[in-house]
Amino acid sequence: MFRELRFALYAIKKNIASSAELRTSFLMNVIGMTINNTAFILLWIFFVHSVGVIHGWTALDIIGLQGFAALAYGVVLSVAMGISKLPEYVSSGVFDRFLLSPKNVLVRVATSAFSPSAVGDVIFGIACLGIYATFLPVNFEQALLGLMLVIISILVFFSCAVIAFSVSFYFIDAQNVANGIFEIFFTPALFHGGAFQGVTRFVYTFLIPSLLIGTLPVEIVRDTSISQFALIGGLSVLWFVLSVKIFDRAVRKYESANYMTFGG
Repeated sequence: MFRELRFALYAIKKNIASSAELRTSFLMNVIGMTINNTAFILLWIFFVHSVGVIHGWTALDIIGLQGFAALAYGVVLSVAMGISKLPEYVSSGVFDRFLLSPKNVLVRVATSAFSPSAVGDVIFGIACLGIYATFLPVNFEQALLGLMLVIISILVFFSCAVIAFSVSFYFIDAQNVANGIFEIFFTPALFHGGAFQGVTRFVYTFLIPSLLIGTLPVEIVRDTSISQFALIGGLSVLWFVLSVKIFDRAVRKYESANYMTFGG
């Protein structure tokens, strides 16, 4: 396990160094994504000010929600961008080289690519959580809960991304299918948390874990709910184990594309 972690950190370091070589492009990607996210959150803030508080959710809670969601998205799709490239790897036969590697296949695939623009999401997420913690304000116990919830949020996001893109092994051209499944999971995670009540809250907590990304973490920090923290902590581990099993089973369906090219 430690060898795999050491390899993952090495691969991430190399990917970042490679992307940072084009410094201007790297910075423009980061800044562009940060500006894009800021515009998105302003729309939600104006919405809250227009309709008022919904089920206890204020504009500040929306900032916290976007912080958790952006940070999870940014961390996973920056250092583990390779997961989203699975459809391309499988259809082109590039996946063969991961099977030949002595390293863990999932770790090798995940760390095979890096997204500079997702770094902008990380910066934006940290800024939003900093604003949320300052204006709530949070005490030491809430801050500690928040840090652990960030880890849970990232773990759930990674697990769902693995599940969504594992369909690449079952379809000839799986890009649209995989993206569609991923959006079904991620889109509700960006919505106003107060909108999810009753049946919809149950569905997007236990069947599609979208609310584990930001909605529930915000409520847990705000209300200092240890019982809810234990619940989503257990669910995050469950989804991670499930995602690894689904990926391993999906890999068995892979048949080498056996692309061979000749040229002078």
